Amino acid sequence: MAAVPRRSTIAPAFLALAALALAGCGSSSADDRGASEPVATGSVSKITSAKELAFPLDAYELTPQQSRQLDLAQDRLVTQCMSKQGFAWAEPQRPALVEGNRHNRRYGILDEAEARRTGYHGPQQTGTGAKGRETGRDSSDAAQKAAGTCVLEAKAKLNGKKTMDKADTTPDAFVEQLIIQDAERAEQDPQVQKAFAKWSACMDDRGFDYADPWDSNNDPQWGESETATDRERQVAAADASCKIENNLAGVWLAVETAYQQRTIEENAEALAGVKKANEDALRRAADVLGDS
Repeated sequence: MAAVPRRSTIAPAFLALAALALAGCGSSSADDRGASEPVATGSVSKITSAKELAFPLDAYELTPQQSRQLDLAQDRLVTQCMSKQGFAWAEPQRPALVEGNRHNRRYGILDEAEARRTGYHGPQQTGTGAKGRETGRDSSDAAQKAAGTCVLEAKAKLNGKKTMDKADTTPDAFVEQLIIQDAERAEQDPQVQKAFAKWSACMDDRGFDYADPWDSNNDPQWGESETATDRERQVAAADASCKIENNLAGVWLAVETAYQQRTIEENAEALAGVKKANEDALRRAADVLGDS
C-alpha cells in the first residue's frame, strides 16, 4: 500500500531520535519553557510554495546530495571490506535522487494542483536499490553477519572514529533532534494555533471537518487505497487552498524560524562542532570515492 505522508516530512525519519539525551550539547529541554507565550518573530512572509521554505538549521544539516555522497562512500567501503573476507558483494544500485526542495510537505501539502492529482499520497516512488536486491551477493548467514560488521567499520571510518556501535549516532542526529524540538514548540505556539483555527474554519466552509492540517493529512481512510480517492483529492485541494488563503505556512515558518534562531544561539558551540564533523566526513567520503 502506498504510504501517505505523515505529520511532517521530518517526523517519520526522526521520531526515534526524540528520546536522545542532549546532555553535554548545551541544549535545553523541549518543554522547559513551554509555549504559553508566543515567540517573538520578524516579518511574516507570504508563502505559497514549499520551494520557499528555508530554515536556519538547514545550514547545519547535510543536503540530500551530500547525504548521498556519504551513502556511496559507505557502500564502497562495505564492498571492499566484504571482498577482503572472500564474500561476493555488490554495491547497491541506489535510486536517483528526486529533484526538489528538501522541505516538500514539511507543512503538509501546499500545491493545490498537486493535491488534485495525488491527494495526500504524493508522487509514486520509483527506482531500484533496496538492500538485498542486488544480484551476485552472498546471502549466507556468515555473509550477512560480516556485512553488519563492515557497515559499522565503514561508518566509523567516515566519521573519524576507531569503532562505532549500532547505537552510535552521526553529527546530523543532534541537529535532527533540535529540529524536532523546535517543530514541536512551533506547533504549540499561540500564533500557529491561531493560524490552525483559521485554517480549520476555512475547511469547514468547504464542507470538511478537520481540527488542524495534520488531522486531514493523517485521516486513516487515505491509507485504505493504493492511490488517492476522489474525496482525498478534494480534501487535499481544499487543504492547500485554505493554507494559501490564510498564509498558514508563512506564519508557521516565521514562528519556527524564531525558535530555531534561539536554539542556534543556545547551541552555538555544539553546532559549530557538527558543521566541522560533517565537513570532515564529506572530505573522507571524497577520498574513498576518488573525488578529491
